[in-house]
Amino acid sequence: MAHSQKLHTELLQSICNWNNHTQVINYLESFNPNVKLSIKIDFENSYNKHPSETSNLHRRDSRPRNFLLPRSNETDEYSRENLIVNEPHTNDYVHLTSSSPARQLSTLFDHSLRTHHSEQMSSSDRRSYLVSNINEISQVLPNIHQFDHNKQQLLRYIDTNIIGKDVIIQTLWGPRKAIYADYTASGRGLTFLEQYILTYVLPFYANTHSENNAFALQTTRFRESARAIIKQCVNATDDDVVIFTGAGSTAAINKTVDILQLRNDEIRNHTVVFVSTLEHHSNILPWQETGVEFIRIPNNKTGLLDQNILKNKLIYYRDQVKKSIICTFNAASNVTGIQADVNRISELVHEYGGRIFWDYAAAAPYVRIDMNPTKKAAKDAVFISTHKFVGGPSTSGLLIAKKAIFNNRVPGDCGGGTVNFVTRRAIEYVKDIETREEGGTPNIVGAIRAGLVFQLKQSVGEDLIKARDNELVQRFFQRFQNNPTLIILGPQDVSRLAIFAFLVYVPSIDKYLHHNLICSILNDLFGIQIRSGCSCAGPYVLDLLDIDDEKAAFYMKFITEELSQRFDEDNNEIPHNALMKLGFSRVTLPYFASDEEINYILDAIDFIASDGWRFLPLYTYNQETAAWYPRHLTMENYSSVCHNLQMINYRNGHMESMNAMNNISRVKNADNRLPSFNFSLPSCNNPFHQARAISKRMPNYVYENMNYRIDIPLNIPNKYKDFI
Repeated sequence: MAHSQKLHTELLQSICNWNNHTQVINYLESFNPNVKLSIKIDFENSYNKHPSETSNLHRRDSRPRNFLLPRSNETDEYSRENLIVNEPHTNDYVHLTSSSPARQLSTLFDHSLRTHHSEQMSSSDRRSYLVSNINEISQVLPNIHQFDHNKQQLLRYIDTNIIGKDVIIQTLWGPRKAIYADYTASGRGLTFLEQYILTYVLPFYANTHSENNAFALQTTRFRESARAIIKQCVNATDDDVVIFTGAGSTAAINKTVDILQLRNDEIRNHTVVFVSTLEHHSNILPWQETGVEFIRIPNNKTGLLDQNILKNKLIYYRDQVKKSIICTFNAASNVTGIQADVNRISELVHEYGGRIFWDYAAAAPYVRIDMNPTKKAAKDAVFISTHKFVGGPSTSGLLIAKKAIFNNRVPGDCGGGTVNFVTRRAIEYVKDIETREEGGTPNIVGAIRAGLVFQLKQSVGEDLIKARDNELVQRFFQRFQNNPTLIILGPQDVSRLAIFAFLVYVPSIDKYLHHNLICSILNDLFGIQIRSGCSCAGPYVLDLLDIDDEKAAFYMKFITEELSQRFDEDNNEIPHNALMKLGFSRVTLPYFASDEEINYILDAIDFIASDGWRFLPLYTYNQETAAWYPRHLTMENYSSVCHNLQMINYRNGHMESMNAMNNISRVKNADNRLPSFNFSLPSCNNPFHQARAISKRMPNYVYENMNYRIDIPLNIPNKYKDFI
């Protein structure tokens, strides 16, 4: 029996290229007694190839989930054994029948092991043998993803339950099914979570600052169970607290600044704050505005934080300057998705006596957050924007921190619920940190929803999310890394999330399409929702675009609201023009989206990269806002299709809402379709066929219909045209 187990272990280890012998044994034991099934599942998940799927905008419910699991020799935190071992066993695997695919597979492997004795075969021979018999194996177990079937079913469940999943939007070219690809900015609601809240939470809703009636007690229990779920999901201990804050990571960071009392002169003068180059404004401004010494640690040649420079700074400020050190870094960039080496950097900071804070705003929905991986790598605080999770809109932000950082006598947000008592002469704040730091009536439902989205993320599994994210990153780079007209920002050979910032270059004019125009065209042609701008990470964007401080100061003159700053070195006034604000376009590929939807997004970006410039004549711009819109419409009419709260009335004794789409005829010139020219578009509803047809007919349309002489001049002096 021991000899047989050894053969199984060696066979699996040679096939899967796992270095850790103990992990192989643990993996096999999880399939007991059907150890050979584990080889089958791992092998076919590694080698089975999945055909690409054709994009189809109007297929409503076809969401195949053929996920490729990570290669078994990957060195990242997750591994295949973690991904599969933690799956609950289904009856198909535990109670095998003689006719079950698993039992047939066992028989097949018994035969193969008897015929080809494992000890007499080299690793390459074993792998070759199994590859040569892949068809026979597939016939025995045609569904190669049976083991993670429940997880794939959960991903489909998430995808099909997104609120607004099948919404049709009116665009320049008619109705389009909306495809949301802006999850880095905010997640979207989930029907099943909102139904739970509607059914179980809101009927019992009351303020939580009491437990003396049924509603208050139940609501308090909901909120505290959410806190407990979050603690469990981030591996918090009794030394950690979870505090619900207001507006995402921004509120959590501002609260931390208050807790640390950095506006106190004595504390501020004895403190230094280190940040990375990747930081969001929310992890820059709250610290800088205190006046504390503020140092930006540069990147190394790979585009990651330079740990050697960080180490030297830590030593210098600990031993020479003798200041308290705070390091507050981005776990992943909201611009490029580039991930930091969180545990290694945490260890380094603690080695030299600093405190380490991590901003997980962009990363939290996709990665494992571990407050206490080891004592040395433990995090002193993390900041989380739970509204960015799928299902997360209207959730509270989170500050998860060590109790040791809370030395403030007065809470950061003192008010109702933070005190033990208040008399005319005395105040005593409660000692419980979570209670005292959540002043006032909190966002109760938002906190409960935060617990629900963490629970959902844990149910999907960080390893599976990471594996899917890696696949999406690889697909994006394979598609575009050699495309001369689509410029991907940031290094491509480092660990990244599926967040991509890009520019579209037009060789014929040696210019880039404006990032806001790219957003508008993707919306109008394909219904795809992405984001453009600087993503509130100005310093990092300047790095990515290779803009030095001198040139940045010049661009600033076009967009500043301070009139006194709008003069050049010759004392000539620089006109305000928001179009001169630097930026990029950003797309997020969500892990739960179907391959069909991912392909649709990639195909659309590919089209814009090659043909987007052809649509430029159809659009004009607002120089005050940098918004682009169809030139045959006024900006007012272009936005008139949007619903607004003024459309609600109660005249008939109940709420009624006029639908903007159904009443579009009331608005003058509100028809979004192009007038005066028939593009003879294909009768099919395929947006790509229509886009190609429009692109082909564009020269004739421009020649017969465009009159650029009436356009508002681009208000930029000739001497500065090269800056456009």
